Amino acid sequence: MILPNKWGQGQLFAFSALDGESFATDDFTGMLSGDRIGIRFFSKVKRELAFVNVYEKNLEFDAVTSDYISCHFPQQERMQIIYAARHLIIGNTTNIVRPVVFVEGSFLTEIVEGTEIHDTQDGEFTAIKCVDNQFAFAFGHSKKEVIDLINKGLAMDLKIAAAVKLSFYKKYGVSDTFPYADLYAKCLSVMKTQLYSSEAEFNTIWSTPDRLPHRNLWLWDSVFHALGHRHINVSLAEGLISAIWVHQKENGFIPHMAKVAWSSDIIQPPIIGWGIWELYQTSGNKEFLKDAYEHNKSFLNWCRDNRRVSKKELYTWSTTNDVNCRCDECGMDNSPRFDTKDPLFAIDFSCFMANDVNYMKKIAEELELTEDIDFYKNWFEMLSSDINKWLWSEEDEFYFDYNIPKQELHKVWSVASFLPIFAGICSESQVKSLVKHLQDPESFATPFPIPSISKKDVTFGSDMWRGPVWINYNYMITQGLKEYGYTDFANKILEKTISYMNHWYQLTGTIYEFYDCNHMKAPGHLNRKGLPFEPYNINVRVQSIRDYGWSCTLLCDLLHRLYRNV
Repeated sequence: MILPNKWGQGQLFAFSALDGESFATDDFTGMLSGDRIGIRFFSKVKRELAFVNVYEKNLEFDAVTSDYISCHFPQQERMQIIYAARHLIIGNTTNIVRPVVFVEGSFLTEIVEGTEIHDTQDGEFTAIKCVDNQFAFAFGHSKKEVIDLINKGLAMDLKIAAAVKLSFYKKYGVSDTFPYADLYAKCLSVMKTQLYSSEAEFNTIWSTPDRLPHRNLWLWDSVFHALGHRHINVSLAEGLISAIWVHQKENGFIPHMAKVAWSSDIIQPPIIGWGIWELYQTSGNKEFLKDAYEHNKSFLNWCRDNRRVSKKELYTWSTTNDVNCRCDECGMDNSPRFDTKDPLFAIDFSCFMANDVNYMKKIAEELELTEDIDFYKNWFEMLSSDINKWLWSEEDEFYFDYNIPKQELHKVWSVASFLPIFAGICSESQVKSLVKHLQDPESFATPFPIPSISKKDVTFGSDMWRGPVWINYNYMITQGLKEYGYTDFANKILEKTISYMNHWYQLTGTIYEFYDCNHMKAPGHLNRKGLPFEPYNINVRVQSIRDYGWSCTLLCDLLHRLYRNV
């Protein structure tokens, strides 16, 4: 059995809905510390469960997963830290190493029958108790609750609790002969953390991008998550998509973000049709396909009615004046594409629409909906025609956004301009031109491809969507390249992607939100709407997020696609 075993600051430690109740409204999630063996929990007042007297430099980790950690010193017994229940952590130490709790700011401490209770006077309590070398650490909303949890935890059999956690990797893991086996195990570990239990209006397990700092459901994240989770449980993956409908309005609108009793008032990229078709290839579940088709049909119609600003079949994102997030709708928060405040016919929005419309046609064919087949066929042809007429530059042999007030192409060289390949709307000569750009070392052929902004663009840098590599775009673009017959080239991009992600995992124990396209800076040292901050502390500044959801789920899927038959 292969387990991830790299300790790294910022890795997630959380209780998963796969193991029991785990509610977003009462979450208690931690991140591994970087300066000692410890876990920092982000409740109202931050707490840290730390292990003191760890002086040995040759501490060896047997497992570092999202809910089970095992390590040992030479010739000493093994230490374990197990997330046993929603608000309960148990484990064992050695005769030397002791668990302690550090709490930020002022708090009251009380000892009740050997249990140390921490009251931060905000309605949240933690408690810890050690009996011999076994310990329990609990979180709750009253003294009684934490004391009861402590007693429950100390009565647990550690061997059984550990076996429960390890059974997940026995069932879904790969053998040690599988390429990147420990990286795959790391993906599985992070994927567990993404999942919340059904709660209130959510009637399925649902997912969140990274548990910390994000805790809500996001539209396109949920689709990307489903693509990876289908390798664990395809019914669960369908539920991740179904959770998107929970806050859909009668007019078809789907918010980009939602949680219990709340949702946002903007959208995210329309990739649901593609996602549900991909799941259907795994499950063959026609009932799910029918239901999801109707929901997405309404959503695409809403987009057509509300995000077209002309008679052209081109689409425009809603933007804001926030310099760090002018276009939350498109997912490219701080892309230089939106440094102008002018409305754009957006190459990405228009291509996402074309791609999803084309997949809706495929679904309509599968469901034998004759009228819908013709409708989506005609819609796709109009989208393809207008994208190629208005957003293609013959001079540059490249696609761009179009500045509507200035009536000219808005020439920012962005990774979004390769989405026509993903959408399948390019001619063979256009694809050939785009591939040349992807192969140009002065442009998009960086050591770690594909940068979010071309090296030759004046806005190229190292801040989020202004240069770094994002795995979702590599995933989508290479899928399109394969459809056009560029399989070998696509696989070279994917092999580099996997290799470099693995490089940083081996060094830091983490899979990141985005990466340095020059493969020089550690991802955690890249800018993210500002300069990086050390040590990593999301309460000070969020950096390239660690243990990031879709980086793991898409990497999981890519490893399956490339190596499952190896």
